[in-house]
Amino acid sequence: MLQLTHIEKTYTTGEIQLQALRDVNLHIQAGMMVALCGPSGSGKSTLLNICGLLNQDYFGEVRFAGELLMRDYRQAMEIRRTHLGFVFQKFNLVPVMTAFENVAYPLLLNGLKAVEVKRCVMAMLDHVGLIKFAHYRPDRLSGGQQQRVAIARALVHQPKLVIADEPTASLDSETAEQIVALMKSLGREKETAFIVASHDDRMTLHCDKVIHLKDGVIQLEENLCAA
Repeated sequence: MLQLTHIEKTYTTGEIQLQALRDVNLHIQAGMMVALCGPSGSGKSTLLNICGLLNQDYFGEVRFAGELLMRDYRQAMEIRRTHLGFVFQKFNLVPVMTAFENVAYPLLLNGLKAVEVKRCVMAMLDHVGLIKFAHYRPDRLSGGQQQRVAIARALVHQPKLVIADEPTASLDSETAEQIVALMKSLGREKETAFIVASHDDRMTLHCDKVIHLKDGVIQLEENLCAA
């Protein structure tokens, strides 16, 4: 579903060059949950941005659903709009919008009619257990509820891949476990792959694969028997 081949990424500041990624090869299948782990500066964020088509200044090849991406801005924007979802540590909900409106936003960008938007949004809010909170704004929701809204927003347009950056870091242990279980079950049900940057064992222990990065190099790939 997503395949990275011989990815190299270097940042240049004046005369200083920093190689963030070195010969990274990665293959993610539909429905798989993959964790990226490593210390600060290991290249996790850079790799996550390349997987999310947010950074196209790299060497190597990226294929999405079998298609070789050509580092074309319009192509990347179209794929992000239709086939990718994003979940962030700080939720990144629009504060003046209700839960319903936050989840509806990707569908409105894709031009769905109002009746279809309502059906899809209410079904997704029901999936994440928040249908009773559809008309609440983020400041009336707990951290766990806000992250559920963010997950619903990421999945409502049925993406092939969700990029998640430390999605459990701001949550207590019980809520984090619930969020991990929710992401995993929805990923399996929708055949959506997740690639997650995380330092959190509560997250990584439930992933199908854990990729350990250090100094821009994949040091180890663990294929886990996911719980």
